[in-house]
Amino acid sequence: MQYTHLGRSGLSVSRLYLGATNFGPQPDDPTAHSIMDFAQEAGISFFNMANRLDEISPGHKTAPKDYTW
Repeated sequence: MQYTHLGRSGLSVSRLYLGATNFGPQPDDPTAHSIMDFAQEAGISFFNMANRLDEISPGHKTAPKDYTW
């Protein structure tokens, strides 16, 4: 996996990202977490959840702890 800096933040993120914006209410939570686990295991460290995070994990306004580094 190739990594790059995210703007001037000093954060290093994967050049590929998981675009989860289109998850919406589907897939269900276990499937969504399985997809995110697979991406993380492949070295993807940049998840774009945009405005859909509340639909993926109702009640959460930040990424689940399992997916923060």
